[in-house]
Amino acid sequence: MKTKLYLYLGVLMLSLSSCEKFITQDPEFLLTPEVAVTDEASAKSLLNGAYAGISTNDWTARFTGGFSSMLGIINYNNSAYTFNMTATGDNEALWKAFYVAINNANAAIEGIQPLTDDKFKSAQIKAELIGEAHGLRAFAHLYTLWYFARWFDQPDSKYGIVYRDKLSTLENVYQPRLDVKDSYARIIVDLDYAIANAPNFYNNKRFSRQLAKALKAKLLLNRGWGNDYADALILVNEVITESTGLGVILEPSLSQLYQNSWDSKELLFCRYREKTDDVVTAYNFTYGYNYATITLTTQGNAIIGADPRHVEGWGNVKSPIAGNTTTKWAPKKLCRLGRQVGGDNDKYTVYYLRLTELYLMKAELLQKTGASFAQAMDPINYVRNRSELGSLSVGNKTDFEKVLFSEILNELNLENEADWMSSLRLKNAAGTYMLQDFRGAATVLDQNKFIWPIPTSEMKFNKLIDQNPGYENLNY
Repeated sequence: MKTKLYLYLGVLMLSLSSCEKFITQDPEFLLTPEVAVTDEASAKSLLNGAYAGISTNDWTARFTGGFSSMLGIINYNNSAYTFNMTATGDNEALWKAFYVAINNANAAIEGIQPLTDDKFKSAQIKAELIGEAHGLRAFAHLYTLWYFARWFDQPDSKYGIVYRDKLSTLENVYQPRLDVKDSYARIIVDLDYAIANAPNFYNNKRFSRQLAKALKAKLLLNRGWGNDYADALILVNEVITESTGLGVILEPSLSQLYQNSWDSKELLFCRYREKTDDVVTAYNFTYGYNYATITLTTQGNAIIGADPRHVEGWGNVKSPIAGNTTTKWAPKKLCRLGRQVGGDNDKYTVYYLRLTELYLMKAELLQKTGASFAQAMDPINYVRNRSELGSLSVGNKTDFEKVLFSEILNELNLENEADWMSSLRLKNAAGTYMLQDFRGAATVLDQNKFIWPIPTSEMKFNKLIDQNPGYENLNY
């Protein structure tokens, strides 16, 4: 029987709860010859469908809340906050969200690639569309690596990602895990493809070659093998120079950044979220969960709450319930003014990557590659000066990393993985994780719990993979 190509925009087959259901139930959406990609317009539509894979609610509070709960800024997800993650709940939802996005990107690549160049206004347009799709696939695989694979292991560790570069079918839905070295290598191949083929930055809702360079720099910074830091610094400098030349700028204040939301000129990548004017009944991750469940912890408040920038990103937010004017101190950078009739909360986005993060990455990479502390502090002070804060100076590595960690927390809290990953890269005076200082001596850190377990939906049926160490006793 001829193999069908399946395009999952809402449900990935590997997430089905029983083998019988998996075998007998058709996917919700099919990419068949009747709806095949035939020209530039349909190719662009298919790529837009791939972007939909990173625009779901699971990429909002669950996405940022998981990282931030492990760090301990908030206690959105108590199992993550206590390092007692399970194989269901947010864990399973994120796994599905990542692989839906990956599958949608694969659909775009497989749908657009066979078209001849004469179906497009130019061969460059075709190449750019495929380049964007490769970038999206790398983006989702990268977060799969940071959440679910032992990215910190030695290269030969078998606990890498399940990498998918084909549209999922019944014949290939279950795949083994790559080792850590190959996991990095495959993601880098996709990022390099995007660097070579994706368009230059022109819209912060689209994948650009500058974004691909920035993501590769983040990968290298977190990996830290061989010449990774030097290579990452080159990329960061290129992205800052190229993107600012293309109109990306620091906003005059964080207040202006969050007010502009998805229209901010500081963002290299974000996605539209719902428009919430006059919508008062939906209570979901894009607003309700941020309002109801996100509160700064004691240790989070000790750093973030004491900083002048706190009131620009946090404030009194109105209830999402219709007619309820109750307010709660919450991240207004995410919740905005409240979901009320009248359109007073008409913008909401997740800040996947913005220019500030690149300057803070540059500071860390300068220090790691031998620059003086004064040189390494320059990008930090550049960011601080935007908020009219005084310049800082340090005289040793421990103080530098403490200052940098504080700046990352105050600038980027709840926006992506940057604050969590920095707590593992940066070290305290004892040479251990900055995370230990932040969480306190009473929190016992176990490297096995720095990532999440492979969820039930995969472990129950995929007999080709092993669970992450530390989670072997989970029941499925």
